[in-house]
Amino acid sequence: MAADDDAYLKKLCDRQPWSPHHALWQIAYANYRNHKGNPWHVARTNFIPDVSGQQTDLYGSRSSSQWIVKIRHMQLQSCPMCGSSVTGSVDHYLPKEDFPEFSVMAANLVPACSHCNSGVKGRTFRGATPNERFLHPYFDALAGEPLWLTRVIAPYQAAQFEPTPIPGLSANNRELVQFHLRHVLGPQFHRNAANLWATYPQHLRDEVEGTGPVSSARACKEIARSLRRSISTSGENSWSASFFRGLLENQDARKYLAHAARPLKATPLAL
Repeated sequence: MAADDDAYLKKLCDRQPWSPHHALWQIAYANYRNHKGNPWHVARTNFIPDVSGQQTDLYGSRSSSQWIVKIRHMQLQSCPMCGSSVTGSVDHYLPKEDFPEFSVMAANLVPACSHCNSGVKGRTFRGATPNERFLHPYFDALAGEPLWLTRVIAPYQAAQFEPTPIPGLSANNRELVQFHLRHVLGPQFHRNAANLWATYPQHLRDEVEGTGPVSSARACKEIARSLRRSISTSGENSWSASFFRGLLENQDARKYLAHAARPLKATPLAL
């Protein structure tokens, strides 16, 4: 990818008005890669004369090029930024409005869903401390591991859902993941969790074919199977995987679901 980025930049700078900026621009690209896109270490490059507006506009004029279309339509299990089940958009890891020199740098273009591209994240790229930044799907190996779960908060009849880092992460990684979750998960995530919660008792009823009660142990076994299925189809950090991972950590929520999955009593027909 580094060689491709450099080759694309050279091709761009072979044309006016970009040729005078090639050397400095290439240094900016190298600096981005050396610091793995970390916004606490990557400083904006000042070009003379100022061409930031034209650099920002490059993305709009080239968004339908094969260079960017390949990223937009990359085949993935789920959005690598938030874990939703859809992709088809492109998100700038460092916003092009703040770092215009990276507006068409492939290493800064992440395949994402429309929620990430236009939702909670916006132009945010770091927080108040060096551990508060987004996970970079290309450079952070941590992103390939299970990182979070969804807590179901009582009362369960009107449950609320809280995304949270999994237990066992280091303090630094926990802060990193917490910041990431807080700034990529919006209303669509909560609606998805509410739908999974509302429909799962029916799933449990179907598993016993409506013939008897669902024990807490049986519910736990089925939730574990749902987690494995979610990981294999959508990935370790998908919305559904985080939901079922959270249920396995919550005995009271499992008991509630088992109780809610009890067979429905038939209502006699009036004559």
